[in-house]
Amino acid sequence: MNDVPGLGDRATVGAWLASRTPPPPSLLRSRLTDALGDELSREVGEAERVCLEAAERVLERLVDDSAATRQEAVDLLAADALVTYALERAAEHPEDFEEHASGAIERFGRLSEARG
Repeated sequence: MNDVPGLGDRATVGAWLASRTPPPPSLLRSRLTDALGDELSREVGEAERVCLEAAERVLERLVDDSAATRQEAVDLLAADALVTYALERAAEHPEDFEEHASGAIERFGRLSEARG
């Protein structure tokens, strides 16, 4: 799962994200970069995992911040984009997609349960 057409067999998460079209607007791209941090240099085969983990961290911070304002809307969009990218990567292997999508749903369901 590390090979991506046009990126070679040693592609990184960052290179894979940069190859997505259309590219995200600059503010959203900045939030994605902040959320992923050093994980951008991971091998692309880890893209699904690192995107889901980053989305979870963003959502945890938003839920924990009881004084959240409309300015955090871009962070919510970043979490959504990270989940979308994770599922996009998972969809590159349709035979396993249902399992991966169900796992993502369960993961974020547990996040809600832990807060409720």
